[in-house]
Amino acid sequence: MLPPMLTLRRPWPQTLLLTILALLIAAATIMLACGPAAQPIPEEGDTLPAMQPLPADGLNTLPPAQQEGGDTTGESGEEAPTETLPPPPPTYTYPNIRGSSLQLDIVEFEEAQDAASGPSGQSDPAVEDSVIYVEIFLSANTTEVADWLRSKGVSPLYAADGYIDAEVPLSLLGELSQQDGVREVSQPGPVKPGAW
Repeated sequence: MLPPMLTLRRPWPQTLLLTILALLIAAATIMLACGPAAQPIPEEGDTLPAMQPLPADGLNTLPPAQQEGGDTTGESGEEAPTETLPPPPPTYTYPNIRGSSLQLDIVEFEEAQDAASGPSGQSDPAVEDSVIYVEIFLSANTTEVADWLRSKGVSPLYAADGYIDAEVPLSLLGELSQQDGVREVSQPGPVKPGAW
């Protein structure tokens, strides 16, 4: 029998580490062997295209012929496509209100209310203040927000730590979204069949 130090058996962590190391070396060798092809070195007399300097603002990427009202036709005589930037994202009056339709409803209500208010500042009762079922997600102050709703005549349907369900008039949604701790006010999406 051989002494314990001369046995060929290695502990499994050491074997695993050596196997992983061998695989990494093999992968690196393959990657180096499949690297990019060498670029030819220009011979004497060959010229490389000159690099174009960047404009001072660093933004203009059009060829000189197309800059400042130049010719926009390509070599084939066809109109070269012009690059258009995407429109900027919309800015919302109440960023904590989620859903563009809910934002639009609030803005339309407020504009109608402003237009209908007379010189005395009293709003016209003809402007309908619809009640909307919303979910209110909070980072803090659940009790304070629920109390604020009650003070405005709204009884929360459900309140738990960080969440409130309520039916809130359009006239209060903007102010609600600006309360301390309110992270998001949104309308719940439709329930998909079979979700229950």
